[in-house]
Parts: sequence; C-alpha cells; structure tokens
Amino acid sequence: MTKTVRYLGKYLKRYRRKYIVGAIFVLFTNLFRITNPKVVQNAIDYLKDDFSLSRLGLYTAIIVIVAILEGASLFLMRRNMIVASREIENDLRNDFFQKLLQLPPSFYQRMPTGDIMSRATNDLTAVRAMVGPGIAYSVNTLLAFFFVIPMMIMISPRLTLFALIPFPIVAILVNRFGKAIHRRFAEIQAQFSTLSTKAQENISANTIIKWFAREKYEIQRFEEENREYMKRNISYAKIQAAFYPSLFFTIGLSIAIIILGGGTLVIRQIISVGEFTAFMLYMNILIWPSIALGWVIGLYQQGTASLKRIRGVLEAESDIKIAPNAIHMGKITGHITFRNLSFSYTQERPVLKNINLDIPEHSTVGILGPTGSGKSTLVKLIPHFYPLEENMLLIDGKDIHQYALDFLRSHIGYVSQETFLFSDTLHNNIAYGKKDATREEVEWAAQIVCIHDEILDFPEGYDSILGEKGINLSGGQKQRVSIARALLRNPTILILDDAFSALDTQTEDKILQHLREIFPDRTVFLISHRVSTLQHADMILVLQDGEIGEVGNHEELLEMGGYYQWIYQKQLLEEELQQVE
Repeated sequence: MTKTVRYLGKYLKRYRRKYIVGAIFVLFTNLFRITNPKVVQNAIDYLKDDFSLSRLGLYTAIIVIVAILEGASLFLMRRNMIVASREIENDLRNDFFQKLLQLPPSFYQRMPTGDIMSRATNDLTAVRAMVGPGIAYSVNTLLAFFFVIPMMIMISPRLTLFALIPFPIVAILVNRFGKAIHRRFAEIQAQFSTLSTKAQENISANTIIKWFAREKYEIQRFEEENREYMKRNISYAKIQAAFYPSLFFTIGLSIAIIILGGGTLVIRQIISVGEFTAFMLYMNILIWPSIALGWVIGLYQQGTASLKRIRGVLEAESDIKIAPNAIHMGKITGHITFRNLSFSYTQERPVLKNINLDIPEHSTVGILGPTGSGKSTLVKLIPHFYPLEENMLLIDGKDIHQYALDFLRSHIGYVSQETFLFSDTLHNNIAYGKKDATREEVEWAAQIVCIHDEILDFPEGYDSILGEKGINLSGGQKQRVSIARALLRNPTILILDDAFSALDTQTEDKILQHLREIFPDRTVFLISHRVSTLQHADMILVLQDGEIGEVGNHEELLEMGGYYQWIYQKQLLEEELQQVE
C-alpha cells in the first residue's frame, strides 16, 4: 500500500487542492451528520412533559436544515474528490499512451495487444476507483468513527463498549478477505488480457479465418478462454458473496447487543428514551462506514493489483541506450558504415553475423537474399529500432548511439513489408510524416508513385476516408500510398523494404523511373526478390544466412556466377515463359 501511495504521489499532489477541499467538506458532512441525532434526542425527551407544536416544529425545521447542509457538503465533497480522480485517470492514460509510443519494437514482441488494451481500460478504471471513491470514503469512514464514537460515549460508555465488541471481528474479516480479493482480482485481469488478445486477433484475422473455414475452431477456443474468465469472476464473486454477508452479520450482532443492553439501561432509567434513540441513530450512522470499509478495502485491493500491471508498462525501460548528450540538431548526409555488426533477437539464433560494409552518402543499395537471410533486420537497425553494441553502426562517421532517436528518424523514410494505413483521409495518410504538407505536395508524392489518378476516381478524392488499415484499398494501392508517405517527408535515407511486392512489373518500372530522379539526393536501400528492381543500384548486397555472400553492382555480380546470377537467370526464364503463354 505504501508503494502504491508513493507511486501515485505525483498525481495526488497535482490535484491536492481538490482533495483538501473535498476532505474539508467530508468534515462538514460528519459534523452535520452527528447533529441530527442530538436534535432527535432532545425532541423525544421534550415529549415527556407538556409540549407545544411550535417547539416541535422548531426541532423539525432544524432537522431538515441540517439534512440539507449535510447533503450539500456531501455533494461538494464528491464534486472535488471524484472529479480529481477522473483527472488523475486522464493523466495516467495520457502517460500510459506516451510511454507506449516511446517503447521499442522489442517490447511489443513480448506484450500482446490485448494485454496492453486491458491495462489501458479496465486497470485504469480500477485505479481511478481507488483514488476517487476509495480515498473519499476512507476519509469519510475515519471521520465518522472519530466523531460518532465520542457522541456515543457521552450517552453511555458501557453501551458503547458493548456496541464495539463485534468490530475486531470486522478487522479480521477485512484482512482475510482483502488478501483473497487482491489475488483473485489480479487473476481476473490477467485472464481478461488473454481474452482481449484472442478477440483482437480474431477481428484482425477475420478474412484468414473465413478462408480456412475455421470459424467453429476459433469460436471454440474463444469459448474456452471466456469460460476460464467466467470461472475466475465466479470465484471472485464467491469471495464477495461471503464477505458482505459476514459484515452485515457482524453489524447486526452489534445492533442486537445495543437493543438488549440499551433497553435494560432505559428500564433502569440510567439513560432516557431520547438518549437511547440518539444512540441507535449514531449506530446507524456507523453502519454505512462499516460496510463501506469492506467496499473500500476491495477498491484498494483491486486498485493496487491494477496499478502493478500499469506500472509494468510505465516503468518498462527501453533496451535502446542513447548517449546523455545525444545529437538532436544539424543535418544527416546518409553515409552509413557497418563494422563487424552481429545481431540476434534471441541469444540462441544469430540473425546477422559479421557485417562489414561502407555505404557512401547518396548511394542506392540493393539487398537480395533468400527468405530469412536478415534483409529486413539489417535495414531496421538503421532507424535504431533494436539495441546494438557501440561502434557497430555509424552514420556520418558517428556511432548511432550518439543520435537522439527522434532526430535520427526524422531523416529516414521507411516503408515496411507490412503496410499500415490509418483510418483517416488519403490526404492525411500521405501527409502523415509532414504535418504542414500542402495539397500540391501530397499530389506530387502521389504522382511519383503513380496513384494520383486512382485517388481522383474515389468519391471524395484525397478526402476519402480509409477503413481500418486501409481495408478499402488493394494491396498495391496501400503500398503506393505508403511509399508516397515516406517520400513526402523528403528523407535523407530512404528504405523500401520489399515495397513493390504487390505491384505488377509495369507499374513498378514506372515508379522506379520516377524514383531514380530523386534517388541521387539521398541514400536509398531497396530490398526486393526481383533482380529487375535492383539492377540499377550503385551497390547490390546478397545476404545468405545472415552474412554477406556477394557484393557489387549488377554486372559484377553476374560475372561472379553466384546466387545473384542464378536468381537473375531464373527470373529471365520465368519472364520468357510468361511471354510465350
């Protein structure tokens, strides 16, 4: 609990004014709350003698006014404390999202999307309940006991002692059940993450599932996970079902003791009927705080379990280390050097081995190789997506660790194998990397990749809204929009990772002709399985099993008679066969 308060301290401190004002109104609420039983006591004792309706009316008016003031104080307490908890939830969600964008790709390889979404929704709600109603009713419960018990003692110390006899039982129940609630709630949240991941995967892979007619199989798997989620919720509900009746029983036992003991004191005329009535009203005031105590404990147990999961993201450290005085200004020219570079995602299997290569600025580099040879991994190291040892990768003669990530990546245009488009207009998707891009600049980029005319055929042209991940575009259209997006930011280093795989050779040739006009001004990496895409590159790199197998220009590699020549001849034969057909 101490760690939780310490971690949330900066958020609580930010809104301390509202919490302090809320606590003041909690104080007023309890002051007004203890006033009415005393008024009722005087009113009832007044009835023993001759009484007047006007005097009774005065007592009634006081009770109504005090009740209104109590209600107003309670409202103002909630208006401050509950609003503060909503603002803390908002800040936590913003910090959570900001942290997600700062974490490297390796984090997302370990953390499923469904798990992240569960932490960003259910867990944040649980933390908000802890810092809102949890704090508000904790303060209210403490002040209720602080104010009410002295009033009860003033009426009868002996009866107060009898009334409080069952409360140690309450403490034991709260301690035992609280631990069980914490453990089972954490299990529920973990299973909810699994269930969310399963749902997210099935929605994203909806077409694949239909292609393979695996609907029944996926439904069965989802039902199994959902059944486990239900079991954990039932287990949690059983704990709560036992917890609250236990509290009610203990409170009921206390009331029974009061009636027996208090009735005896009234009969013996040790206390008056009015005092006994006031005592019962005070005890009634303590009933809700006693029940709320159990509820608040539940909120704290849920909140701390959820906060632990949220902290798993907020406190996650990037495995990419940047120098303290990193470069964040200036210009990158695109001179790239690999020095004895080796890399692996896991220790068991190296992906790249002993890569030594010097790439002058404004060069065009083609990369060819079998599937799994490390082509994509090699270019993903240039934007520093993954951790590297020092001096393995240099840009403009400086170790990559010397560059601030945002500065380095602002000079790189990257098109990956798996294109991703946002649910936004075509204009905004192309202009994504350049926030102040004009329509003319967007159209220029679209014309370079030969998609301008196709965009104009859409009902709203460049203002047409794309579906999720650009679902209303073909694979080739999505690739061309992605290339246009990379070109528009005018990068010093342009990486096209198999960016033409969904295009026919004619469209690819047209785009490459346009791109060659801008290639001389930047360093370009072209990854492709087609020799025709790479043959005009200044340097062609053949990767085999994570190592450089061949390097040279098109003519030099053909003379070597290696893998490159074999692929070239094979593709020539395929083209000839297609022409014959």
